[in-house]
Amino acid sequence: MSFFIAAVILFYFFRKQYEEKKIPSNLLWEQILNEWQASPWLKKLQQNLLFWLQIIVLILLMLALTRPFWMEDDLQGEHLIFIIDSSASMSAKDEKTTRFVQAKEEMLSLVDRLNGQGVTLIKAGQKPEILLSNETDEGVIKKIIHELQLTYDHESMEQAVNLATSLSSGKGTSIHIFSDSVHKKVLSGVEQYIEVHNIGKEINNLTLLSFGVAPVAENISGVAVLENQSLKKHELTFQIHSEKELLFEKKLSMNGQEQFVLQIPSLPKKPYYEATINKDDGYVVDNHLTSIYTETNPTIYMIGDINPFAVKGFQTLGVEVLQTDAENITDNMNGIVIKETSTLKQLPEKPLILFNSSHEKIELTEPLMAENDSLLQFVDHEKIYISSAVKEMAGEWETVLKSGSVPLIQKGKRGGQPIIVVNFSLTDSDWPLQPGFPIFLYNSYQWLSQQTDFLGYFWPGEEKSISVSKGYSDWAIYNDEDENLYTLDLQEESFKAPLLPGTYQAVAGDKINYFSVLVDDREKHPAFEESFKMNEDQVSETRETKSRNDQIWFWLAFVALLLLALEWEVYRRGFRG
Repeated sequence: MSFFIAAVILFYFFRKQYEEKKIPSNLLWEQILNEWQASPWLKKLQQNLLFWLQIIVLILLMLALTRPFWMEDDLQGEHLIFIIDSSASMSAKDEKTTRFVQAKEEMLSLVDRLNGQGVTLIKAGQKPEILLSNETDEGVIKKIIHELQLTYDHESMEQAVNLATSLSSGKGTSIHIFSDSVHKKVLSGVEQYIEVHNIGKEINNLTLLSFGVAPVAENISGVAVLENQSLKKHELTFQIHSEKELLFEKKLSMNGQEQFVLQIPSLPKKPYYEATINKDDGYVVDNHLTSIYTETNPTIYMIGDINPFAVKGFQTLGVEVLQTDAENITDNMNGIVIKETSTLKQLPEKPLILFNSSHEKIELTEPLMAENDSLLQFVDHEKIYISSAVKEMAGEWETVLKSGSVPLIQKGKRGGQPIIVVNFSLTDSDWPLQPGFPIFLYNSYQWLSQQTDFLGYFWPGEEKSISVSKGYSDWAIYNDEDENLYTLDLQEESFKAPLLPGTYQAVAGDKINYFSVLVDDREKHPAFEESFKMNEDQVSETRETKSRNDQIWFWLAFVALLLLALEWEVYRRGFRG
């Protein structure tokens, strides 16, 4: 390469020489060009531009061929295990980005430093999940890291670390943990090399510890507990909404490290109440809590004489069963009413189970036929013996179990409240002696409870089996902005709650069910710990701790190519000395 440089210089010594002469027609332009050509060095450079470009290109190519390099620290270990914390506290914002985004960026920077090592990626949610197993393709690793999302649950870091140690290959393994508050106590007993990347800083967090509503006399009252976890005094606004309607608002001033109990004297009756702290504290998931004015496990009220098999069946389910009179049931009482009657008159406006006590008996001669309904889920109707039934009550009912044309179990609505009607006496059947009877009672209790429009409280991403009626299995899940998040077919899959804490609607046909996704109480304190390393002497000594970085040759060659293109453009335009 040095020979080529010398040859270029030699060619310029023997190039054809020209004598400078002044041309009268060019004198008009000399004054204009004087300032541009004021520098003799610039003039010489302009006259020999091609020469200098060629010299620079050759020098750059010569340097690229020498493959210059420098030594840099290498990642320790032949097998790297990444553990990423996807809990709610990782959504806390430090400056402009969240801790979770910063953790992903740090992981990607480590991937850029890989030198053939395999990577295993574990997401430390409520249940640790392996996303990659000893993967060496950097493109695949980066793709999975980019796709990572917060799960907003509480991380099981100890389980994730135990899983990582079980996957390790001895001293050649290094574990990298990306979290915000991991301390050495969690890692006691681990022998592998561990580097903990605790991300974040202390934030001025305000949190809503608890919120609930309950009937008091004729009103609905509420109470909220707020906490200022910072050392500074903060001003904030506390609000209660329901379906975007503002129900209550109060401005508060809280000192550092103070807890404050706020009483809400009166609220209008709504399907749910959402309390909010309006303060930009960098951590918003603990600024919201929802309370539903509905009992998730309603009491059963028995009116009059009820077959003891029914009473005992509900008691074995762990349900509170109370004996009462119809006049004692008020509108403020939440529960399910069970009564033996032959008429629908003078019944409370509550969810009902009615045992039809009509005296018009109908002998049954045909086998029982059952619909595919949630009331009879896991009930073997073919083993049920019923000698006689009674005449059905007038109304618009959906028949669940029948013998020929005689309806035996029906369901429907009365005054907006759900109702189940049993058109036979338990004394005329052997069903109470079979295991299917308490299952029917449980299904009935669940169905009547769900008709209260509240499904319950869920953890982020929690899955739960919910019994649904035929024709109401497709549930569309909406957030508080009326955005359709996804649709579930509960005949084929379990109900799955969204990941982000908040209040949601599950719409099935013309029915709307409310439910709330909660943040774990342990995630209401977004703590921060310093990063650290452990067991540095446990990494295999057979691997170099430094590696050569010789990527600069590519950029030298690339710049040389650009200058070569520039040289051609200069030559084409005729700017030759």
